[in-house]
Amino acid sequence: MSSFNDDEPPPENPSAGAAGPRLSMNAERVRLVAYCNDKAPLEENRQQVLLQLTDTSSAAERSGLDLVAVLDVSGSMRRHGKLDKLKTAMKFVISKLGPLDRLSIVSFSDAATRLCELRSITDAAKEELKDMVQNGLVADGLTNMHAGLDTGLEVLNGRQQKTGRVGSVLFMSDGRPKGDYPDVMALSIGAVAVYTFGFGAGQHDKERSTAVLEAIAGNSLGGTFYNVDDEENLSEHFSALLAGLLTVVVQDLKLTVWEQPGHSKILDKDKVDAGSYPTKAGSDAGSFVVDFGYLYGGEVRNVMVDLVLPAIGRAYRVPVLTAHCTYIIKGRKFYSPRDRYLSCSISRTGSARAGAMEPEEVKVELIRRRHANKSGEAIATNGARGKLVEADTALRAERSRHPLIDLLKAELAKLLTLTTWVKLVASLRASKRSHDFQRFASRGDVGVTIYQPRRMNDYVDQARKFDQDPSRPPPSVEEESSMAEADDRHRRPQEQPRRAWRVWAGSPREHSSSGWAWATVLLCTALAVGVILAGVAVFAVYLIYRPSMPYLTVSDARLERLEYGQDGAIDYLQASITVVAVNNNSKADASFSSMDLVVGFQGADVALLRAQPFVVPRESSLPLPYHVVSAGRALDAAGTEAMDKALKAGVVPFDLFGKARTRWKVGVFANLRFWTRISCRLRFFFPGNGTVMPTDRDKCRSR
Repeated sequence: MSSFNDDEPPPENPSAGAAGPRLSMNAERVRLVAYCNDKAPLEENRQQVLLQLTDTSSAAERSGLDLVAVLDVSGSMRRHGKLDKLKTAMKFVISKLGPLDRLSIVSFSDAATRLCELRSITDAAKEELKDMVQNGLVADGLTNMHAGLDTGLEVLNGRQQKTGRVGSVLFMSDGRPKGDYPDVMALSIGAVAVYTFGFGAGQHDKERSTAVLEAIAGNSLGGTFYNVDDEENLSEHFSALLAGLLTVVVQDLKLTVWEQPGHSKILDKDKVDAGSYPTKAGSDAGSFVVDFGYLYGGEVRNVMVDLVLPAIGRAYRVPVLTAHCTYIIKGRKFYSPRDRYLSCSISRTGSARAGAMEPEEVKVELIRRRHANKSGEAIATNGARGKLVEADTALRAERSRHPLIDLLKAELAKLLTLTTWVKLVASLRASKRSHDFQRFASRGDVGVTIYQPRRMNDYVDQARKFDQDPSRPPPSVEEESSMAEADDRHRRPQEQPRRAWRVWAGSPREHSSSGWAWATVLLCTALAVGVILAGVAVFAVYLIYRPSMPYLTVSDARLERLEYGQDGAIDYLQASITVVAVNNNSKADASFSSMDLVVGFQGADVALLRAQPFVVPRESSLPLPYHVVSAGRALDAAGTEAMDKALKAGVVPFDLFGKARTRWKVGVFANLRFWTRISCRLRFFFPGNGTVMPTDRDKCRSR
C-alpha cells in the first residue's frame, strides 16, 4: 500500500490565538539541573548524578498538532454502549482542537479504512468530522490491530506538511487482536508517540489485549497505555491526553552527557538510565545521547547517570560530568544552558565516605525507579500481589516526606484494593509504562495524578460536562488561549504603595563659643569627611561587584490546587515554587544561612518555606524546589473580599517574602555578611493551568 500524502495544508495565517507571540530566541524553554553528592572519597568509588530536565515553556507558543485517531469498530464495540461512548469521546476531541491542528480518522475491524485525510480543524470541518464520526463508525467484524496501526502510521509518516508540527497516534481497542498478535507487539513504529487505550473487554480478552496495547505504546517514543474500564466514559481519558498534546512547545529534545577523562568514567550506555527512552553512544568519545521526542508543557524528565571516579592522591574539587540538551521549536534549534555547558563538580577529600548522604532528589528518584521495577516484576509473576506488598512495605519504611513518595504510596494502596487478576495486571501495565516514560497515563480504577499535565483537571471537567450534554461544546484550545491573553492585556499591574516620609523640625538654641567647642567641630568635620570617603569607596566597590553578588530568584511557580470555602478560609492549597540561589562570582563560593520564606495572601501567612544552610559554588546556581501544602488558613473580611475578586478575575495573587543571611567574598577586600531579601507578588492563572505570570516570575528577584 502506498503512503498517504494528501494531507490538507494547515492555514498559513491562523487566528491570533493560534499564532501566539513572536518566538523569542533568547528565552530557555528547558531547564537543566544536576543533583549529586558534594563530596566523594579519594579512593575509587561510584557516584550517581541525577540530571533533571524541566519544560518551562508557555503554551502560547505551542506547535500545531497532527493527530491520527485509530479506532476499533469490531463487533465487540456494540456491547456495554462502548460505540456510543467512543463517538462522544471523538466529538469532544474534535471540539477541543483549533485551526492550528489537523485530524485524521482511521477505523479498523477485519480491515482498516481511512475515513478522512489529515484535515485542518476549521469550524466547517468540525461539523463534517462530527457527522462522519456519528454515521461512519459502525461496529462489526474482528479486531485487526495490525492493519489499523499500520494504516495510522502511514497517514502520519506520509505527511507533506510536517515541519514544526507534533505528530501523534491515538489508538483505541477493546478486544483481543485478530491473527498472530506477537507480530503486532513487534511492529516497528519509529520516533512517533502512540498512545493506546484499552477499553473494557472480557475476562479472557483483556489480559492479552492489554499486553499487546502496552507493548505498542512501549515500542513508540513516549507513548503510554491508558487502562479504561467498561463503566467509564472514554471522553475523560481522551481529554487527559489532549491536556498534554495541546501544550507541546519543545520537540526533538536530546540530552548529551560527557564523562570527564581522568576524573570520571561512564562504563556504557546502560549507565545513563532514562527509563524507556533510547540512549546511544555520542559522536564524542565518552559521550552518550538520550532522545526524548517532545515534552508536554511543564513535564519533567529525570536521567540517572552512574559514574566511576578513579582513585586519586590528593584532595581537590573536580568536574565529574558535563551535559547539555538541544531541542526544536517550530523548526528552530535551541540549547540549554544557552551560554555554557552544565558542569557537575564533586570535592574529592579524605574525610568523605563512600556511603555519604545523597541529595533528596537523587534518593527520591531511586525510590521511584525501584517502585516501577516492582510493578514490572509483579506483571511477570503469578505472585503479583506479594510483590506489591513488598513494595508497599519498602515505601512505608522510607522517612522522606517528599510529595512523590505519598503519591507512590497512594498508587500502591489503590492497586492492592483490586480484586481480580485481570484488572490488577491491566492497571500495573499502565503504571509501568507511565513510569518508564515519565508521562501520565490513567490506570482505570486507580486514580492517581503522577505526571499529571497542567490542564488535565480542567479538560476532564469539560469532558464530563460534554458527556452529559454534547450539544454544548467545550471551548477550543485556541479560544482558551485568546481569553487568557485578553485577560492579561486588560489586567493592570498592582500599584506599589507610596512610601511616607516624615520630616522632623527642631528649635535652634544659641551656644557660647569656646576652644572645646571648636575642637569638637573640627573633630566631627574630620569624622564626617572620613565617613563620606569610606561611603564613596564602598559605593564604588558595590558598583563594581554588584553584577556578581549572589541573589535569589523564582524560576518556576505553579498553583496546582486551591479550595476556598464559603466561610472565608483557604481550606486547602497545593503549589510548587522553585527558588534558585545564584552565585555568578568566579572566585568565591556564596554561603547562605538557614532561610525562611513566607507565602501570604492579603497579609495572612499561608505557608512557611524553609531551607537549611547551604553553599552555592562559584559560577553556579542551586535550585530549591518547594512543594507547598497548606490547609485551614482563615482570611479576614478584606482577605475574603480580595479572594472573591481574584477568583472571579481568574488570577489569584500570592506574596512571597523573606530573607537569608549571606556571606560572600568581595574581590580581595574582605568577607562580607549581609541580608539577602526577596519580596514579590506572584499571580497565578486559576482556574486554568495554574501557571504564574511570566512577568511576575521574571521580576521576583532578591535585592
